[in-house]
Amino acid sequence: MKRATLLHSTDSKPNEYWFPWLQSYLEQKGYEVYAPLLPNNIVPNRHTYENFLKTSGWDFSDNLLIGHSSGATTVLNLLQSDWFPSVKASVLAGTFLNEKLTKDADWVMKGQFDNLFPDSYKPTAMLEKCSTFYFVHGSDDPYCDIADAKDLSDKLHGTFITIQNGHHLGKASGIVALPQLTDMLEKDHIFE
Repeated sequence: MKRATLLHSTDSKPNEYWFPWLQSYLEQKGYEVYAPLLPNNIVPNRHTYENFLKTSGWDFSDNLLIGHSSGATTVLNLLQSDWFPSVKASVLAGTFLNEKLTKDADWVMKGQFDNLFPDSYKPTAMLEKCSTFYFVHGSDDPYCDIADAKDLSDKLHGTFITIQNGHHLGKASGIVALPQLTDMLEKDHIFE
């Protein structure tokens, strides 16, 4: 059975933005898709998310793992967790690695992301769990630094897909489909 996991962004739901389109696309490719509503997601917490996902009953082995924004951070956190199995490929959209661009934003609550990020990212540990990474990033993302995402992509030998004027690939972008991603996954035979 082919399986995929979709992890949404902060203060969001799995049925928003381009997630419904991608879930439908994956299901047409024969995937069973797990797209949970992450708990207390207005204040994403890596420990809360990890406990929730660990006890979900979902088999993460050999999944196509996809996360957007803080969901992408969650993918990276999972790949550094001892209990988490190896996966087929990971897709990180609007990769949120730090608060560099958001720390002074008026919409960010004090302490909102204090328990999201690890002390450090460990590419070697992540590569032990996943050998194939795709990064999807808006050219003009105002929240997540594209240079930081490209740097991590290089360290993970990832494929980087830039969406021109894609903003943060969320509500403000108006993007409801990401054919640039699925075309690349098709080209690389990920769906087989």
